[in-house]
Formats: sequence, C-alpha cells, structure tokens
Amino acid sequence: MISQPYPANGTLRDGVWIKRVPSRFTPNQLADYLSAIGYDPLYDTESISSGAFPINPETLERLVRLHLLTFPFENTSMHYTAEHDMEVTPELLLPRFVQDKNGSYCFGHNGVMLEVLRGLGFRAYAVGARVNQAPTGSPYAFGAYTHLILLVQPSSDDNQTYVIDVGIGSACLMRPLLLSTDPNNIVYGLTETERHRLAFEPNPNSSLSSSPDMSVNAGGQWNIEVGHRKSLDAPEIWGRQFAFTESECWHPDIAFSSFVVSKRPGPYMFWNHVTCVKVFTVDEGPENERLEKSKRPMYRIILHGKEVKKSYGVESELLRIFGTELDRIQALREIFGIKLRDEDEVYIKGRAAALSP
Repeated sequence: MISQPYPANGTLRDGVWIKRVPSRFTPNQLADYLSAIGYDPLYDTESISSGAFPINPETLERLVRLHLLTFPFENTSMHYTAEHDMEVTPELLLPRFVQDKNGSYCFGHNGVMLEVLRGLGFRAYAVGARVNQAPTGSPYAFGAYTHLILLVQPSSDDNQTYVIDVGIGSACLMRPLLLSTDPNNIVYGLTETERHRLAFEPNPNSSLSSSPDMSVNAGGQWNIEVGHRKSLDAPEIWGRQFAFTESECWHPDIAFSSFVVSKRPGPYMFWNHVTCVKVFTVDEGPENERLEKSKRPMYRIILHGKEVKKSYGVESELLRIFGTELDRIQALREIFGIKLRDEDEVYIKGRAAALSP
C-alpha cells in the first residue's frame, strides 16, 4: 500500500511521523497494567524501563484485544455515584482499570491506552471524532466531537499509521486498522459478519472550496465504516460510524468534551441510559483451549437500559430484563464485575437513566 498516493498509502498526510512522547504512567504502573490484562510473557518494571517491550503491529493488536477482554465499556460512575462524574485523567483513572477491572467510556479507555502505548514505546496521539447520528441508509448527520480515537505508528523504522479504538462498546474495532482507503484494507470485527474499513472525503458541510466556482468542497476527513451481514451468505450493509481528521487533541480537550458528554442533559445516549459492554472469549473445546487468549473466538455481552443481551455475530440472546434498579446493579456486579453496592441505587433516582419504579 505504501506505493499508492495518499490517502491510500497508509500514512498521515504528507508522510509525517509521530514523535515519541513520554507517558504519564510510570514503568511500575505499566507493568501492573500488562499484568492486569494477562499479557504473556510478563514484562516487569526493569524490562519496560529498558525498552524491552517489542514494538510492532502484532503486539499492538494483542494489546488492543486483551484490553477489550479485560475492561468493560461503561458509564456507571455517571449514574451510581454522588458526584455523577466520569474521571478521564489517565493517572487517576488507571486504578479503576488495573485494580478494580472496571472501565469507562471512550475518553477514559482511549486516554488510558494512549499513555500505555507511549510508555511501552509506541508513537501515538489522540484525535477527536464526530459520531454519525443518522441511521444506516440516511444522509450523514455528524455531531460535535464526542468521541476519541488513537492514531499509532507501531514500527520504529517506518511511518505506517493505524487507527485504534478501545472505547466504543458494540461494533467496535477489534484490531488496528491501517490508515488507508485501499479497497483491500478491511479488518474483521468481532466475527466474520462484522468488518471495518475507512473512507476519505471532504466534509459535506465544509465552508471551503478547492475550485473557483465553489463546486468542490476542500479538505478531507476520515470516516470509519462498519459492515454487517445477517448471515455469511447475506449482502453486506455498510454504515458510517465516525468522522475524524488528523488534527491532534490533548488532555484539556478530552476533559472538556467528557464534561459536556457526562453533564449536559438532553437526548444523548449516556445521559439517558446506563450502558455496559464487555467482550468475552469462547473457551470451550480443545481447539479454542490451544489458542492464545487474544486469538480465541469472542462474543459481547451488552447491558443497555433495562436489558442484557449476548451477541455473537448474527446470533443474539436475551439474558435478563430488569424490573428494578437493584436488578440492574446486581447484573452489573455479577456479569461485568462492576464494583457497585445496593445502596448506590440512591444516586440514580430522579435521573433520566433511572428505571421506572
């Protein structure tokens, strides 16, 4: 792909390189993180400090998949705490991940992952993304920057760039995706009935033009698209998830965006719903037992509103329906390992996400 012109060549515009940036995490914190996700072989503080962790696309993919298997995508702190706050400062959020095996939403997950990657030696940075709020088949409707993704260059000797996103929940990228519009640049999601690709085109709402008659919009933005099939023989239906540019954002931008998403009332998913998504491995059978954990077949369990469902490709199974808030808290504890107490029910009372009595 590297011989093709941008945006099909797998690099950032003009072939720029990402700098090595120091991590906010210490080598000891990084070793604890690797232990928490079950990375094997284990790298201790000394080996991390010496730069012994291998930097390549394969280890990047393994980190992504083990992260998704370990930490749930969830917004319970927004609804079941007195502060109703979603902490996104990486060094303050890390204990929630490593010690409690709990999670966050996109700003927390990708913020933590950014510091992990930088600490291990990867060259990476964060960019804001706009969510497409229109249903599949309708004109695109991109909102504000309410999502966060990472761009990573996982090799020391080239500038090939990959998109990763460990903070979306359902239909998320399950592995790095090369930053390229090459038609062959497609990666599988959770199963063979879910795939991801990239498109690149000007923002249809742009005020800029590259032609004197104003007929052609200027600039360009990347778009992550997800394709689903109802069966392996069914036609693939593609939908656009997010739009993003290559402009870097920093922690103050992330904290500001998270504050708006978690505190602003309105017709927004996180404001109106308790949500929790976690990826699990299919461990049964000698074939799966022989596979390293990150390479095993996987499925998702999704809690959204008053239901919990198990999702594996085209198959979906309803596991629970909640009649009370305590039922939901119990499910969050038992299925996802979220550290909640029954008495935390009081904090969601009166909020839009609360279950009707």
